Amino acid sequence: MVSERGVGKKRGGAALSRDDCLCPVCLEIFMEPVTLPCTHSFCKVCFLESVDKATLCCPLCRKRVSSWARLHSRTNSLVDQDLWTRIQTSFPLQCQRRLNGQDAEPDGPGGTTHTH
Repeated sequence: MVSERGVGKKRGGAALSRDDCLCPVCLEIFMEPVTLPCTHSFCKVCFLESVDKATLCCPLCRKRVSSWARLHSRTNSLVDQDLWTRIQTSFPLQCQRRLNGQDAEPDGPGGTTHTH
């Protein structure tokens, strides 16, 4: 799972593991990841669906992100483009399957699949 530091802050071309790229909400590879000021990352859709609309807080640590979210929504810059590019490069098959609306591949024998 994503560490407390958040995958969005892992710069410098370090290889991303699949676990580094899993959304804590849907448990799938990030799709259009949003990295909050608290460094937690989520799929854009998961963030928009799981954030408390009244307070605009991080779904994990509850830090308020209302000003940040409004600004980045207005400027159409919610998605962490650097991270999104790295995920698409590292996991092209998984990203394509999700973009096509297909079920993710199981995590192994008896693994569960999740869809968005």
